[in-house]
Amino acid sequence: MKINLLTDAPKHNLALMKISAYHKAEGDEVMLNAPIFPADYTYASILFERNKNQFIADEYGGPVFPETILPKEVEVMKPDYSLYGLKSSLGYTFRPCFNTCDFCYVPKMNHPDVEHHSIWDFHNPKFKNILLLNNNTFQDPRWKETFEEIWDADLILEDANGYDLRLLDEEKAEALKKTNWLKWCFFAWDRIQDDALMIRGLEIAQKYKLKMRVYVLCGYDTTIEQDIYRCEKIIQNKFDPYIMPYLGKTKASKEARRFKRFIDSFMWRKYKTIKEAWDNYK
Repeated sequence: MKINLLTDAPKHNLALMKISAYHKAEGDEVMLNAPIFPADYTYASILFERNKNQFIADEYGGPVFPETILPKEVEVMKPDYSLYGLKSSLGYTFRPCFNTCDFCYVPKMNHPDVEHHSIWDFHNPKFKNILLLNNNTFQDPRWKETFEEIWDADLILEDANGYDLRLLDEEKAEALKKTNWLKWCFFAWDRIQDDALMIRGLEIAQKYKLKMRVYVLCGYDTTIEQDIYRCEKIIQNKFDPYIMPYLGKTKASKEARRFKRFIDSFMWRKYKTIKEAWDNYK
């Protein structure tokens, strides 16, 4: 059989990598994003709502189809890293996040399981780097086993998602500090009502001098004054904010995009406060 895999994923797509591995094991020919390829069967995995009707396939999946899951025999496959020419492993050791944030796809998705998994379920020992796709690692009761496996294998870690700053404690901070990061780890401050827990987490992170940045969700349910406040607290603890404008089903608001450009410019470093810098930003 000839199999065609379609996606709007800008970097990689784990589900399609598993589907590719499954079909190649069956002796099938697999192509990625080849719309004119004369395929016998086509899968489309779609990340963005705006692209929901842009693909023609026999079977659809991805975040915009939250009820879909891979068959068990496909889910357990090690990813086909050659599909994207990757040189690092990627996968989940813990898939769910039990938070119920309205702005997030994850709580709406039908997860294959809620169990802890070893990195060796997906890691290729030829690779030195590993990319975790976990949605909330610190909600995993066995979170430390993941780090221990990474340390024992002497791997360089990259994490695609932000850690939950509300769950940070000294044991977790020590683990993050011990880990060899490709760049840095990310945390997220999405909700203004988590103020006290976030500041506590920032203080612990600062105590351990973690190599990290903090995602700040803007344009969802916060005012620009609240966005400035969160950035001020992050900077006061010697970390840089990384603005994440809320996209929803359309593009981000003009003000959220402008605030992101402002923070990304780092011109605020010339001023005593973010508020003063924002008032002078052109």
